[in-house]
Amino acid sequence: MGNFKEHNNREISKKLAEYITGIELRKYVARKVKQYVNLENPTVFDGAVGSGQLEQFVNPSILYGVDVQENSINSAKQNFKNTELEVKSFFEYERENFEVDCVIMNPPFSLKFKDLTEQEQKNIQKQFTWKKSGVVDDIFVLKSLEYTKRYAFYILFPGVGYRKTEEKFRELIGNKLAELNVISNAFTDTSIDVLFIVVDKNKITEEVYRELYDCKLEKIIVSDTWKVDEYYKWEQIREEKEAEEVDINELNRQISDLWINRVEKNLELDLFLIKECDANIDFIGNVRRLKAIVEKFENRFRSKKRCKTQMTLLEKQSKLLTLFSDAQR
Repeated sequence: MGNFKEHNNREISKKLAEYITGIELRKYVARKVKQYVNLENPTVFDGAVGSGQLEQFVNPSILYGVDVQENSINSAKQNFKNTELEVKSFFEYERENFEVDCVIMNPPFSLKFKDLTEQEQKNIQKQFTWKKSGVVDDIFVLKSLEYTKRYAFYILFPGVGYRKTEEKFRELIGNKLAELNVISNAFTDTSIDVLFIVVDKNKITEEVYRELYDCKLEKIIVSDTWKVDEYYKWEQIREEKEAEEVDINELNRQISDLWINRVEKNLELDLFLIKECDANIDFIGNVRRLKAIVEKFENRFRSKKRCKTQMTLLEKQSKLLTLFSDAQR
């Protein structure tokens, strides 16, 4: 695999909603396949095979698949010794009495049903009568599951986990969902997080393993076990970051410094305007007014314990909002 050939036409890939998988993501996929399938050289099917990037470290004994880009298929045929690959749409691919050890796929993200050919739409609706609009991320998964003995591994756009249009899809997967992972820094040409799911056709339990994996750091950030709920909304795992502790006294000191410095700068500006520009500013009068204000609040502060008001909580909140508003003007 030292001379692995890549066919990464970014202009075409962009039109087809495809992204280039990073090396660490390919290794991650291989580790997951090994964990579940536990074969050195499994047979693999990929319905959006490209140049076989996702299978690079899986080392399939035979790689089956399709892709709409002929150059990608030609590269894949050079990358693997044994292949059965076709240049065609996955939605025009039909094969009976066919099963592989696992399916691996990173289908195009959010490809619209309405943008498919009339024949592709008919083929989909023949098998999935309920599919009439939206995107076809779900159909890539459901159709390809027919070709695996048990396990399937998919990289998907996060929206499939919560969008209303994929609700039927999530219901059909149900308890077959074995892992629901979030992958960060997975691609070389986009920073978006993606879902990595493992489907086990024999699984009937509700528990689902979840993890957040960072390809750049090459480690699991957080993991847990979650249960599929009755609404089949896939709750994606997130890193819980501790809220930064705020030192309110230090914050108040900084705020005080800001407005005191502002007063000092304004006085400095007035003095400059008077001396250098002959500005008509009552500088002494302004200083005396400031002194009077300072003296007034100093007296109020010294008498605060003796003259505490009997305000209700609501009145205190209202007064506080008013004071904040006035201070910002």
